[in-house]
Amino acid sequence: MSVNPARNEIHRGSDVLEVLIGEYALISLPPDAVLTLPAMGELRVLVQDPVEITLILEIAAWETIAHLHPDAKANRGYRAVRLAQDFPLETVGVMAKLTNALAQAGVSIMAYSTFKTDVVLVRQWELNTALGALWDLRF
Repeated sequence: MSVNPARNEIHRGSDVLEVLIGEYALISLPPDAVLTLPAMGELRVLVQDPVEITLILEIAAWETIAHLHPDAKANRGYRAVRLAQDFPLETVGVMAKLTNALAQAGVSIMAYSTFKTDVVLVRQWELNTALGALWDLRF
């Protein structure tokens, strides 16, 4: 095992989990909301579907625009854990491994995938439990 504190990376074999710096907010907006997005933040996710718009932003970034969205529902206090390894789109079971390990540990998550990797958001107070559950996974 090796830990790179400068990047918040935890290395085990060839797999790398990266705990992103900062705390995040999970925000729900009505589907017809006119969005104003902040320019700051390492992590910025926007998912829009017919039912709602979901944002994931650093808490500080959300607080700069929250007053513009009085109808938003925001849950704060999430940490982001990213599997910092590129996977071909044909790879099967990566997210299933992540979510199954966390479910067995009793950790509630919000998960999403990008073109290259997977990210899970866990509550700050469950971060150590989540990392323990993910520790032995190999991809």
